[in-house]
Amino acid sequence: MKTIINTFRAIQLIACIIVLCSGEGTAGNNTNLQRYGAVGFSIGNKGYMGTGTGNFNTTPYKKDFWEYDPATNSWTQKADFGGTEREFAVGFSIGSLGYIGTGYNASGRLQDFWQYNPTSNTWTQKADFIGAGRYAAAGFSISAKGYLGTGIHYVNGTTYTWYKDFYEYDPVTGIWTRKPDVGGLARAFCVGLSIGNKGYIGTGYPGGLSKTKEFWEYDPNTEIGGTWTQKADFAGEARDCAAGFSIGTKGYLGTGLFSTGVYYKDFWEYDQSKNIWTQKTDFGSRHKGPLKETLIAGNDLNDVSLVIYPNPAISVFKCKLQSGSDEMVNIKILDMMGRLVREYKSLPLDGLLTFGDDLNPGIYIAVVIQGEFRKSVKITKVN
Repeated sequence: MKTIINTFRAIQLIACIIVLCSGEGTAGNNTNLQRYGAVGFSIGNKGYMGTGTGNFNTTPYKKDFWEYDPATNSWTQKADFGGTEREFAVGFSIGSLGYIGTGYNASGRLQDFWQYNPTSNTWTQKADFIGAGRYAAAGFSISAKGYLGTGIHYVNGTTYTWYKDFYEYDPVTGIWTRKPDVGGLARAFCVGLSIGNKGYIGTGYPGGLSKTKEFWEYDPNTEIGGTWTQKADFAGEARDCAAGFSIGTKGYLGTGLFSTGVYYKDFWEYDQSKNIWTQKTDFGSRHKGPLKETLIAGNDLNDVSLVIYPNPAISVFKCKLQSGSDEMVNIKILDMMGRLVREYKSLPLDGLLTFGDDLNPGIYIAVVIQGEFRKSVKITKVN
């Protein structure tokens, strides 16, 4: 299962465990919500997630469906997915509608395809996916079209069929159209994402003992119905069951599985314009960059990356940042509840930066940001 997020895309989950939180209109005391192989997408400013696999001794396949509101940090249960329970489906959104299809359950591989309308909270069955039934495929959307391809079919305990065929879904006509096969190896459990008007499929499991690092770009706007171009291999270790999403003009890929007991938490950025991968801070970890984690107070400026002084301060704080970049610096001031109190934007890095003359006495967190790097320092303003 792979999924593409159109608005904040970071909701995509591949073979990971999720636990829905409790509250009004939410999961409450229901303890049967843990799962993996779920599917997610976003519509507007809300995220949606459902299906997947839970406890094999009770209800192994699921069809419940939930809405996440980041403004209130809460989950609300919505109408159950319209099809049968399943795991490792594909999901994506097109405009104001969401789509879920394919996957696997006790009856085998699935081909049905469903549309979700968040306004009416209803599911409508659409034309079945025209490729062979499958699970662990990859999907994404570009403009007003959805795309689905790759995946696997379990035949028996030792036999599988791997796919690389690729299809476009037009929500206006409700028609599936086969497009050129995904470049490279047939595979499953790969990542699908889109950046602008291009789609990408990468990493995954092509069978046997190997995993792949291949990364391919799909351009739908060609005379032959779309073309695949191999791009720079994913720069981390080969893997499957990773997660990916895009923000603006950059793609992101990380986590995943190499073999039983070998899991990854590294995280990488793909620059579409330069066709290069850059390693970022590991998933769930603190920032790794040129700014040291040691907090420095006082007036000692010797061989440190960031100093804010005096600390405590009566009037203003002075910030010295030793950096190889000439990008402007932003400083955000948060109170101890994490609320934004002040923000100083576009400060030139041409000497000491001063800030805080308009702060009331108290304890704050100063977040110094330059480009992709940030550093948090506890500061105190006194009378």
